[in-house]
Amino acid sequence: MGLSADQSLPGVSPPVLVLTGGMGAGKSTAAQAFTEKGIFVLDADALVHALTGPGGKAVPALVDAFGPTFVSPETGLDRAAMRDHVFQDPSARQRLEAIVHPLVAALALTRLAAAEGPYSVYMVPLWIERQGEDRAAWPAWAWRLLVIDLPESEQWQRVMRRSPMSSDTLAAILARQATRQQRLAVADYAIRNTGNPERLRASVGMLHARLCRASAQAVRTYQT
Repeated sequence: MGLSADQSLPGVSPPVLVLTGGMGAGKSTAAQAFTEKGIFVLDADALVHALTGPGGKAVPALVDAFGPTFVSPETGLDRAAMRDHVFQDPSARQRLEAIVHPLVAALALTRLAAAEGPYSVYMVPLWIERQGEDRAAWPAWAWRLLVIDLPESEQWQRVMRRSPMSSDTLAAILARQATRQQRLAVADYAIRNTGNPERLRASVGMLHARLCRASAQAVRTYQT
């Protein structure tokens, strides 16, 4: 869930590195590595949870749209039930996204605009699925795209270890997502996650140094 294409960040804000990748790729580990470098990291999924949890801003509209079977003011959204529901009913997915996406966009914009540092990171698992493969159509604030990458065979193994499910279910989920090739085709940077957390952190550290230099150049260009 990203910001809409007609929104841009003020010039005083640090450039935004979008972090994405497939299921089980290691996005959260990479995000933590950026945090350890002192970089502000914003997680789109965390925003969704806050907005759809108890007392969340999206809850009243969700109750009206889907009823108490899926959401209540006291408990928020039943994510498991809603996941199954929208998986079976594309129109329900569209209604859900029409409610949640604008709220996520507004909240993300506010927090990214207030960030400090050489750059910030916005972790969006479904960036390509939401924004498409045409970079010209992406929001102006999306400075660079980092993909955490791994082959499909390793992805299956990791996802099954973390969240056991049937092969048919996982295949259906992945079929609705961008392919590895689609993500890599539009990436500015790609880090291959071999499954070694320390190696992934080291790769993030090396990229961090490059991004700091690139950010300084971007700021000078903007000011000029």
